[in-house]
Amino acid sequence: MVKNTDFAVVDVETTGLFPKAGDRVIEIGALRIAPTGKVVDEYATLVNPHRDVGATHVHGITARDVSKAPRFEEIAGDVVSLLAGAVFVAHNVSFDLRFVRAELARMGSALPDCPRLCTMQLARKADPAIPSRRLGELCNHFGINLGHAHSAYHDALATAELFTVCLSKLGGWSHLSLSGIGVKGTPLGRDHWPSIPPSGRLYRRERAAKDLSNAPSFIARLVAKLPAASRSEPALEAYLALLDRVLEDRRVDAGEFRELHALATDLGMSRQQATQAHHAYLRDLIHVALDDDVITEAERKDLDEVRRLLSISSGQYAALLGEVRRERASGSGRPRASSVKPPDIEGKSICFTGALNCLIDAESATRSLAQTIAAGHGMEVRKGVTKTLDFLVASDPDSMSGKAKKARQYGVRIIAEPVFWRMMGIEIE
Repeated sequence: MVKNTDFAVVDVETTGLFPKAGDRVIEIGALRIAPTGKVVDEYATLVNPHRDVGATHVHGITARDVSKAPRFEEIAGDVVSLLAGAVFVAHNVSFDLRFVRAELARMGSALPDCPRLCTMQLARKADPAIPSRRLGELCNHFGINLGHAHSAYHDALATAELFTVCLSKLGGWSHLSLSGIGVKGTPLGRDHWPSIPPSGRLYRRERAAKDLSNAPSFIARLVAKLPAASRSEPALEAYLALLDRVLEDRRVDAGEFRELHALATDLGMSRQQATQAHHAYLRDLIHVALDDDVITEAERKDLDEVRRLLSISSGQYAALLGEVRRERASGSGRPRASSVKPPDIEGKSICFTGALNCLIDAESATRSLAQTIAAGHGMEVRKGVTKTLDFLVASDPDSMSGKAKKARQYGVRIIAEPVFWRMMGIEIE
């Protein structure tokens, strides 16, 4: 009977759809529901898959988000502890169960043939007139707050509420049998589950966002190290050109910091002049984004990332944006050609890693499209990374894919996806 059984509601976010093809769990959320209907335990964390994170535009997770997260084998005990002895519940349960089973198998452990329940099917039992089997639409139909869709914790929370709402519509906890609500399999005691000590480790999205906002800025350190005043007005084109090269991958590392600082020192730049150069660089990017009079969502995100890297506040960015709009409206002010001129790409070799995340003409960009366009611009498209490769395009510059690791090892130029599309002259949305 339902009234005698615990339920574990689970949701996973993954790098892709096929664990047998190497796709991994990158986030898991789980809630334990007692026979009374009360949530008695919960667990949620990002998971470091040590590979590319897949479609960030779907799940919203970047390689940087998971860089400090535990590996699945480090949190397997916490997951199993919450699942053990309960019915495994999920929205499209075969998907989540398959991934959890695959992750445990990777570490030499086995998930038992546990009882399971799919809330897609349960919702149809509770209300044959449901408009869809999608979690978001079912939440709207039943008046459930989904919160942040495609977040494992929030999806699990919404699925748990959907589960309890459906049971209520079917007659309540005390009158229902497990088979009557669609549970497949027989409940197993905790002794049938793997014995893996919990670690207590977790690293949630909120912590990742906080760590990112608190991350030290190499550019801020650079400015702080420069003298307060300069006796000359240095020509900044060389500095802006190096800055453009450094920001191709939308990251600044320690080596790039040293290069920028050395050049700024050689040019005799002051703190104020460096800050002005950084503002000028961002102004030029805003000009480029406004060539069609609209800053698309992809362009907004890219500009915000550059703003953060250059230690420019959101208020300063808003002021720069307003200035550029006024200049364009009056017909004055244009970006410097040196700061927006794409590199010489004809005859250069290029390779791609990870799922692309930008939209072009309202459609998700594909690697096939990117390869075709690159070839049309006279580039040599390669399948793998070698020491002679000129460019690796990564939708996520922090990618842990094998290609990205090789590119860093060989010193191959990594460029962010929005930068690639700008090089190709393609408008992104």
